[in-house]
Amino acid sequence: MRLTALAALVAALAALPAPAREAIEECLGGNTPFAVIRRTIRLADCEEGLRYLASDELQGRDTGSKGHAAAAKWVAEQFEKSSLEPVGDDQTYFQNWKWGKRGTMNVVGFLPGKTDEVVVVGAHLDHVGMGAPNPFSGRMHNRKAGDDQIFNGADDNASGSTAVVEMARALAALGTKPRRGILFILFSGEEKGLLGAAHYVKNPIFPLEKTAAMFNLDMVGRNKDGECMVLGADCSPELKDALDRANAQAGLKLAVKTTGIFAASDQWVFYQKKVPVLFFTTGGHPEYHTELDHADLINFGKVEAIAELVSLIALDVAGAKEKPSFQEIKGLAGMMGGGKPKLGVTPAGLDADQADELGLGPKEGGVLLNDVMEGLPAKKAGLRPGDVVVKWEGKTLPRDGALFDFRSRIQRAKPGSTVEIEVIRDGKRKKVKVTFEMEEKEESK
Repeated sequence: MRLTALAALVAALAALPAPAREAIEECLGGNTPFAVIRRTIRLADCEEGLRYLASDELQGRDTGSKGHAAAAKWVAEQFEKSSLEPVGDDQTYFQNWKWGKRGTMNVVGFLPGKTDEVVVVGAHLDHVGMGAPNPFSGRMHNRKAGDDQIFNGADDNASGSTAVVEMARALAALGTKPRRGILFILFSGEEKGLLGAAHYVKNPIFPLEKTAAMFNLDMVGRNKDGECMVLGADCSPELKDALDRANAQAGLKLAVKTTGIFAASDQWVFYQKKVPVLFFTTGGHPEYHTELDHADLINFGKVEAIAELVSLIALDVAGAKEKPSFQEIKGLAGMMGGGKPKLGVTPAGLDADQADELGLGPKEGGVLLNDVMEGLPAKKAGLRPGDVVVKWEGKTLPRDGALFDFRSRIQRAKPGSTVEIEVIRDGKRKKVKVTFEMEEKEESK
């Protein structure tokens, strides 16, 4: 059945008087977990929530903006309605942090379990805001948009955020405690370089060694009915098994693989900390990061169906006797650009306030290293997480577009070449020589 037809059936069922609806629902599945999840995650709720998060009122939900704060407040209200525990700062639903001088927050709600282990379900709530398009802000112009300068981010990532809110509602509605608790997180700062996720893993509410798995939803509302990509399953056979069991009930057409975009969303930060992860996405489209990523283009039934699938997986892993195992994904470096030299860092741009605080001049920029990966040139040269790169071979990174410039220099570096990188560490400047190596793509077996 196509999701549009299923949506019509669900809408018709919802319109029935309560006694008739409940009788039909009982016949369709009773009170099994999947039946409760399907009854609780409703098409109309998915559409209502997503349309709000992608509305002009929120002005593109830029990190630290009033629009993002309003979106975070709405999510917190939904978590409270679902009776999730507020486990953020001062027993609120907010884990506060700063991007430069701009305050922002991750939104967190907790469904308690019977043990001290947790499963994390996340999505990023932020987008790229509003204003003139330029490649350094992530805003790209679509000529069909005319004078529109609000980047609503309906698919990226009001879709994933809405799905997580609905998952929280559904799993709380089960009314039972799983073996492991489930922590729902809506991250800020993903578009700035996975910053909210990076803040969480540096300041975890629950210890990472007690975190059994992390599931991330980013752009889950477009393209063909019933289809979804799942990345990262090869980091844990147990997660792959849980995925297969869940989809035997959900019935989606899944493309289970790992590609270079695996490093482009928040699960990447958890994977680097050896937490097993799955990344759910329905892929790109011409409206990505443009003014035309509007709610009218969203397949709301698809958001509903993916929320149901991930709810089943989260419940499965939360109830399993043993934690999923973790293994490095073979050939991942090659998938992220095999044949090209890599530095081995997760970089993020600085805002003007951060640059000023570091004492950089009006034309000087910098790039923050959120993480430095084992076994790659940056780590071997002594670079550390928290370093701020300000010069490359004696040339200052520009204030406007430092991240773009930095990435371009990495791409242009030749295998075997050595470059001098200057960083600010603990308020002092330090020069580090990095020798690039060729990353060989491992042969599949």
